[in-house]
Amino acid sequence: MTENKAFEKLKGTHSCHDSGLKCVDCNAQVCPKCMVQCAVGNRCKKCTTRFTSHVLLVTPKVLVKLLAVNMALGFGWGYIQPSLGIMGFYGYFIQFFAALFLGKTILHRAASYKLGPRVTGVALLGLLLGLALGPVQQDFLNALAMYRLPVEDGGDQSELGRVIVSTAIFLVGSLMPFLRK
Repeated sequence: MTENKAFEKLKGTHSCHDSGLKCVDCNAQVCPKCMVQCAVGNRCKKCTTRFTSHVLLVTPKVLVKLLAVNMALGFGWGYIQPSLGIMGFYGYFIQFFAALFLGKTILHRAASYKLGPRVTGVALLGLLLGLALGPVQQDFLNALAMYRLPVEDGGDQSELGRVIVSTAIFLVGSLMPFLRK
């Protein structure tokens, strides 16, 4: 009794030559088990490994420029943030949209519109360094001192939370352009 090709596949022999699918780059036959679906079509594993989007390719020059711009923005934000904190709860919304605007206009342009984990990491590092070197550092230390003081001695337990939330809103808002797919 002869076995058919479909039964041979089930037994464990694997051959892409029986498939009608082809790789969009090298035009080699690829089966559904081996193919990798991409935005432009099906690719074989060999072509998928060598494909990298131009949006993800980043030069060291762009990363250094992004780090410097983010440090300057993080440093400068320390002077803007207290005036937005006066507005209370609505100040958080204004901070988020102001940071989002700065992220889209300044930071994304400084990154040459590149994306990826390296760009996001450098952007976050630059912002954190700028915040640590700027007035936000002193705000954080003052809030920490007020948190440790008892309430009867003039301590404020909520000040530390306000500084942390405000800084987190700024970081998330400015990094939003880098966090998309």
